[in-house]
Order: sequence, then C-alpha cells, then structure tokens
Amino acid sequence: MSDLTGQMLGAYKVLERIGTGGMASVYRAYQASMDRFVAVKVLREEMYQEPSVRERFQREVRTIARLEHPYILPVYDFGEDRGVPYLVMSCAISRRVFSGHGAACFCTHATDSAEGCC
Repeated sequence: MSDLTGQMLGAYKVLERIGTGGMASVYRAYQASMDRFVAVKVLREEMYQEPSVRERFQREVRTIARLEHPYILPVYDFGEDRGVPYLVMSCAISRRVFSGHGAACFCTHATDSAEGCC
C-alpha cells in the first residue's frame, strides 16, 4: 500500500498524506463516528513486513499512550487493517505550522468542525 489517500483504514477515511519519514507516513483522516479529523500514522510496507519492526511499533504506541504532556499528541486508537498496522492521534492542523516538509498534524482549535479544521 503505497498511498492510502481516498481509502478506508479501519473506521477512518484517509483524506491526504501530510508527511513521510523513514519508517512511516502520516495521513489526515476523518472519523465519522466522532465527527473529527485525526492523524493516522502508518508504517511503510517494507517496514511492517518485518516482525521485529511491528513489535517495536506496538511497544512505542503503548509507551506513547501512557504519556500525558501538552506537547505530546494523545493516542486515540491503534489497530490493523488488511495487515497494515496504524496509530491514530489527535489532529491539530494549522496552516501556519505546516511547512510542507512532512510534519505531523497540529490543530489550532479543538472546537473546529470537520469542514473548518483544514
């Protein structure tokens, strides 16, 4: 799965890729059941085929989920769809923060509606 844009990943409608790194891509997605945008981190295909990388990803997700800090995005969900592991985080897009160099999703207002956030 090279680009998930336009597809469903679990309960999340993938809208656009907003960043790519060495191990994963981050997408902006929509969660209809909660009427909110989320950031979905998906391991790259060549990474999630490797069992040790999948285990490391799961450990990292569990560790991040235990942390609470104003500068750490909260973890909403973790799952797997069609063999693709993913992590769902808060989405906080700000046009002023997004530089186009591949960053996570940073929202400006928690009260933004689905239409107004991005």
